[in-house]
Amino acid sequence: MILPRKIFLWLVALILLFVVIPFTGIYFAQGAIVFPVPTRDGGLRPDGGFEAVTIATPDGERLNAFYHPPGERKASILVFHGNAETAINQIGRGKILADAGFGVLLVEFRGYGGSTGTPTEAGVITDGLASYDFLKGQAAGPIGILAHSLGTGAALPVAAAREVFAVALESPFTSLLAIARYRVGWVPGFDFMVRYPFRNDEIIGGISAPILILHGTEDKVIPFAEGEKLATLAPKGTAFIKIDGAGHNDLGSHGDMTIVRKFFQRELPARP
Repeated sequence: MILPRKIFLWLVALILLFVVIPFTGIYFAQGAIVFPVPTRDGGLRPDGGFEAVTIATPDGERLNAFYHPPGERKASILVFHGNAETAINQIGRGKILADAGFGVLLVEFRGYGGSTGTPTEAGVITDGLASYDFLKGQAAGPIGILAHSLGTGAALPVAAAREVFAVALESPFTSLLAIARYRVGWVPGFDFMVRYPFRNDEIIGGISAPILILHGTEDKVIPFAEGEKLATLAPKGTAFIKIDGAGHNDLGSHGDMTIVRKFFQRELPARP
């Protein structure tokens, strides 16, 4: 009876050492991996008609966003940044939309850009909804959405829950579960360890607004195939544009905002 007990204890110890402890560490480390909050903003400051605003969320967080009122278009665009960026980094993109006559709200997430709180999947979706509601309170016109990378995971639930006139997605993914599989391959039980799955693939089919997807063929962060697959899951009529030679963070040098601006102008409902 002594030997089997020793063997059992050794098995328990091995499982703890090589399975439970590493997987637990991976599970709780995902916050820093999925949400790498920048510590610096590059010295950027709001200009071009943008002003700093504070948005209160239903669960008590305060988000430091940037707002530009609408011009001749009488419509506004919510802009969602990616995971290693902040709202202030989107000023250049925001100016292009503002110069075209749109109002713009550069969305910030909890924990980013000096905002309170710690980012989670549920948290950033709550932030997106609070940002939409804030923007609706500032201007009565239609609202569109522009999102990049991780921001698409917060933006699509907003588009599903609120009325929007158009949705533009840059470098999106089907799910972070798929990205995790792409990074580490197949590992038994790994799917259960993905703390923030962000299932864009399960949401996009229910979006009623027109959708535009742009993806670079040389994207090494979120593979081109991810955007291509997401487009097949989107409603009929979704536009998918392949940006030859573009990576993950250089779509701007390939004219993405000209495409996005024309998309919003085309899809904007005619004013009575």
